This record gives sequence, structure tokens and C-alpha cells, in this order.
Amino acid sequence: MIDDIPFLDDETRPRAPVIADATEADRAHGRRLSLFHRFHLQQMATIARAISALEQGTGDAAALARDIGNMAMLDNFRRVGTLCGQECQMLTLHHTIEDQEIFPRLREQSAGLKAVIDRLSQEHEIVHTMLERLEQAAIRIVQEPSPQALKDLRAVFDALHAVVASHFGYEENELAEALGYYRVPL
Repeated sequence: MIDDIPFLDDETRPRAPVIADATEADRAHGRRLSLFHRFHLQQMATIARAISALEQGTGDAAALARDIGNMAMLDNFRRVGTLCGQECQMLTLHHTIEDQEIFPRLREQSAGLKAVIDRLSQEHEIVHTMLERLEQAAIRIVQEPSPQALKDLRAVFDALHAVVASHFGYEENELAEALGYYRVPL
């Protein structure tokens, strides 16, 4: 299900040029991007907890009520699909904003960022493919709840989480200075 996904390799990632005139205030502005990323990672943690509760076949009723609702097992499966769907939509929106607003502004300002931005856009495509697979796995677990469907959901989610965390770290490291220096609104 995930064997054909190219995992992200730091060795092949281009690096942003250093901006000699950038200040600590510029870098601080650019690091605000991490706030958006932390939000997405927190949402993914909610999904991870819901999947773990399903894997255990039980779960703390209070935690389930807070995270996915206090429901019967099949309804919990359905709710995981809903949580996955919400995160898929939010992460897709986040990447769309970057691709359509932030990256074009940076391209206008610095030819040296082209390779980094191109790579980030390619990584967005990988994340999007994985989000589609997560959605498919969530639909499958609703339609055909089984140990294998749950195992597949976990595998796709874990791969997506690893890719997203790696992508976010790369993006933050390479763009923080430029985002602030070129006054790109976040």
C-alpha cells in the first residue's frame, strides 16, 4: 500500500542560500511557520490516539469521548475516517496556501530558492498521495472493519506521519530566514 511512495531523503534535498543581511527578527518571523506545522502534528496525534484505541479493542471512555466520541466499535471506525478526512482537508489547504501564495512570493524575491521551492512542491505531491491513501484506508475500515484493514490504516498513517514531520522540518529549516527577510506574511 505504501511501497511505491518515495520517502524523503535529506541527502537529495537542496539547501537555501544564506541571506547575509537577515536578522534574528527575520528568522523569528519565518519560524512562525512552525506554529502551523505544530497544529497539523497535533491533529495527527489525535488520529494516532484514535487508531491506537481501535487497535486495543477497548480504550478509555473519557479519552475516546474527547477524541472521537463515546461510541460502539463500528462507530469508532467511522469516526476515525472523519478525523482523517478533517486532517486531510486542513493539510491540503495548508499546502495549497504555500503553493499558491507563499512559494510564488519567495520565487519573485530569490532565484536561489528555486530548487528548494521546487523540492517542497514535489514533496507536497507525495504528501497529497499519502493523504489520499489514508482516506482510502479510513473508508475501507468503515466499510470492511477487520484486523487487516486496521493494520493497513496504521501503516499508511505511520508512513504519512514520518513524511509530514520530515517535510515540515525541511521546510522550516530552509525557509525561515527567507520568509522573514522578504516579509512574506504568515
